[in-house]
Amino acid sequence: MADPSSKDLAARPLPFLISWGLPLALLFSTNFMQEAVPFPVIVLIMSGAFFWMGLACVMNAKRCRRRHCYYSGPIFLAGGVAVLLVGFEVVSLGPNGLIMIVGGTLTLALLTYLTEPIFGKYVN
Repeated sequence: MADPSSKDLAARPLPFLISWGLPLALLFSTNFMQEAVPFPVIVLIMSGAFFWMGLACVMNAKRCRRRHCYYSGPIFLAGGVAVLLVGFEVVSLGPNGLIMIVGGTLTLALLTYLTEPIFGKYVN
């Protein structure tokens, strides 16, 4: 069986930057767009960044069976849906709702890395 890390998008700099670095940069850049970009567009950019990262994780889990991708993929996808629901006021979480969604999603996704030292980097 081939080494799983050879197919791991997160183990190579360029695929990592395209799959997660670029959407994270877009996500964080929305903090500086408020004067120039309509709010609905900002919500779509935020949601799109989460969907992009979620799909990258799902693809990476399928490609190389990276453990944390099995968890972080659905977390990012749920975060994308939550941003749409809160951003377009389908669900109200108060004035800081989007901040809570973004912070919670990123925190949960980062915490999935803790599964790797405990259970191994790749699923057998």
